[in-house]
Amino acid sequence: MTTSFISDQDFTTPAHVRAAPPEERRVRETKSASRALLSVTFLAAVWLVVSSVPFGYIGAGRYDIFWSDAVTGITIAIVTTLRLLHPRTVAFAWVSGGLAGWVLMAPLVLQYGWSTSTANDIVVGLLMLVCAALGPADEPE
Repeated sequence: MTTSFISDQDFTTPAHVRAAPPEERRVRETKSASRALLSVTFLAAVWLVVSSVPFGYIGAGRYDIFWSDAVTGITIAIVTTLRLLHPRTVAFAWVSGGLAGWVLMAPLVLQYGWSTSTANDIVVGLLMLVCAALGPADEPE
């Protein structure tokens, strides 16, 4: 924070932020943190879809890995987009967590073996679960 030597006021923070009461500032910070976590989840879902071709199909030669990652990634991207557009929908938080759990468990259920697909799904699944756990739960209006 930088202040003016004449008026001793903060001139680096916009006036609407300085004038906001502390409770309102806290709500804004919470919303921006929630949007950041949802953005990370969305990007991880896009990565899951994009990486399903080289890791799942070309790397392992298996259609089940390809379809699992592609369909799950598209679904998580859609659910995350809906959560960004309508943040007060309760069920979407649980759907995101459940799909992230599937991404994490898919290597065991579909028996990938140890491959780049396994490592990719474990990393992406953990990232999505952490974002789901750290993000605030959606609240009904």
